[in-house]
Amino acid sequence: MPNFIRQICIGFVASFLTATPALANNVAKLQQYLNETQSLQASFVQQVSGKNNKTQTSTGQVSLVRPGKFRWIYSKPYPQEIISDSKQVWLYDADLSQVTIKPVGKALDASPAAILAGNNKLDASFNSKDLPIKDGLNWVELKPKQQDSSFARIRIGFNNSNLSRMELDDQFGQTTQIQFNQVIRNKAIDPKLFTFTPPAGTDVIRE
Repeated sequence: MPNFIRQICIGFVASFLTATPALANNVAKLQQYLNETQSLQASFVQQVSGKNNKTQTSTGQVSLVRPGKFRWIYSKPYPQEIISDSKQVWLYDADLSQVTIKPVGKALDASPAAILAGNNKLDASFNSKDLPIKDGLNWVELKPKQQDSSFARIRIGFNNSNLSRMELDDQFGQTTQIQFNQVIRNKAIDPKLFTFTPPAGTDVIRE
C-alpha cells in the first residue's frame, strides 16, 4: 500500500478524534461538530491528483469510534484496509497478502494524525483559520507547524449537520480530495470492526 494513501486515510480518520478550543467562527463550528461526534460511518470517493494531472480514484467505507478506533476500507480499485483499535494499527494489503502492524503513535508519526488521532490540542501543532464559504460549505484550513510534516495543509469542508469534504496537499505536489456520502453519526458500531485477524498465509510485519 503506498505510504501517501496510508497517511491520507489516517489523516482523515484522525481528524474526527480530537478536541480543541475554538479558534475562529468556522473552526468553532467544526470543533462543536467533532465534540458531538462519538461515532461515524460514511462511504467515500477519494481522488488523488499530481503534477502530471493524472487522477487516481478510490472508493470505500469508513467507520470510527472516538477515541482512536477506526476502520478505513478501500474497495476499489484495489482492496486495502487500515484498522486501529486505539493501541495499534493494521495496514493490510490484500493484493500483496501482507499486513504491517504498528503502534498507534508510530503509525501516525509525521502525519496530521499524529496530532488529531489522540487527545492533543489542535492548536498545539497546527495553525488553523477560517476559509471563505465554497460550494455551500464552511471551510477550515489546518497548516502543520512542524516543517517535516507529510502534509502542507488540510482543508475540511462541512455544513451545519455533517462533514462533507476534505482536501489535503502533500509535500510532493499531490492533492487529495475526499467526498463523504451517507454520513451517519453516533450510531452504535460493533467493537469487533476495530480488530483485525490476518487471513491464513498473510505475511505479517511488525514495526
